[in-house]
Amino acid sequence: MLRGIKKILVPVDFSECSRNAFHYALDIARETKASVFILNVIDTELINEIVRLDPSSKEHIKKNLEKNAKSEFDGMMSESVKKRKGVVVRELVEEGIPFIHILKKAKDLGVDLIVMGSFGTSSPMRRLFFGSTAEKVLRGVKVPVVCVPLPEVIEG
Repeated sequence: MLRGIKKILVPVDFSECSRNAFHYALDIARETKASVFILNVIDTELINEIVRLDPSSKEHIKKNLEKNAKSEFDGMMSESVKKRKGVVVRELVEEGIPFIHILKKAKDLGVDLIVMGSFGTSSPMRRLFFGSTAEKVLRGVKVPVVCVPLPEVIEG
């Protein structure tokens, strides 16, 4: 089943669930000698909600979110040093609607597998009305997806 996997996309929102998915993807990548692309999508809808009160703060907020993403990536990379041995990992930060960018990036990169957390940082109310990012990715993707649940703790 794992044969033929050369590129793995791991969308992350830096929740515990997405960190588990990253570690799980590293396990698969070591077995298959695949490259791993970790993708954080800065949610433009969230930014727009925040800046409604102060439109002049948009660039400042975006820069802070990008800086935070870099810091979180650094943390993920340092906690996974042993697992990453021999695995090529590329970090990607983009801005947009998360599920749309995940689907687009999967297609653009030609990934063979997506490994993601079964749920992330969105509020329960938002998930109720709009569905989870994982669910939307599952409905729109053409490659296999592994959803890693929160209770499955994968050590770095």
